[in-house]
Amino acid sequence: MTHVLLPAGLVLRRADTAEVIGTALAAKARGDGHRTIAARLDRPVSTVRRWLRRARGAHADWLREQGVQHAYRSDPDILNHDLSWPTPLGDALNLLAGAALICQQRWDSRLPVWTLIGMFTRGRLLPPPLRI
Repeated sequence: MTHVLLPAGLVLRRADTAEVIGTALAAKARGDGHRTIAARLDRPVSTVRRWLRRARGAHADWLREQGVQHAYRSDPDILNHDLSWPTPLGDALNLLAGAALICQQRWDSRLPVWTLIGMFTRGRLLPPPLRI
């Protein structure tokens, strides 16, 4: 088995960056459909639809848990604010973004928010593709 270290801005086993995939997930959390998101990002509709399906259910819950953990480590007070969105995915992304913004300020970091979120999720913004 070969192990490869990926930059934090990449997502495991995906051709797109955390920023592109994260932007698609955030748009879905706001209520946009997969066709609209695909057109905006200039990606195939089938690819975006697959991303959005992979980020539902248990994985959205896992993302939220990562958001809670990193928000708590960054600034426990952030969990006292009403940051919840109407969907589990939106709630997770909001917590992850809040933690990333706090880390940017604390570390005086120029790393992009999506790169920090990629670090927080260990490259697993989406779960690995299903093996067929």
